[in-house]
Amino acid sequence: MFTHCYKNKTSDQFIDFIKRVDSRYDSKIKTIFIVLDNVSVHRSKKTINTITRCQPRIVLVFLPTRSPHLNLIEIRWLWMQRQAINNSTFRNESDIGKAVSDWTCNYNEKHGRRITDILQIGVMSMTT
Repeated sequence: MFTHCYKNKTSDQFIDFIKRVDSRYDSKIKTIFIVLDNVSVHRSKKTINTITRCQPRIVLVFLPTRSPHLNLIEIRWLWMQRQAINNSTFRNESDIGKAVSDWTCNYNEKHGRRITDILQIGVMSMTT
C-alpha cells in the first residue's frame, strides 16, 4: 500500500499522487491499474487529460457510484483510522501525516509480502 498525505484534495494533488505511484514501478511493467471512486478530483478533465498524456501506462478504473463496498481499499482505510487516527491528538497536519505513514509502513511489513506472494501464485497458476 502506498499513501501520501496532502493538505487539500485537488486535481493537482491527485495528479502528483499518480506520478508518485507511477515512479514506484519498474518500467518493465506496462500497465498499472488504479481503482477509484467517483470523487470529482479523480474524474476532472484536468486529471483525465494529464494522466492520459503524461502517464500512458496508468489505467484509471472507476467503480460504480455509491459502491464503496466494491473498493478493497476501504477496509484498509477503516483499519488505519481505528489504529492510527482515532483517540489520538495531533498538533498539526504533519503529525497526522506521520501517523498515517508509520501505520502504512507497519501494514506493508506485516501484509505486503503476503499479498504479492498471493498475486505471484495466481500468475503462476494461470500460466501452467
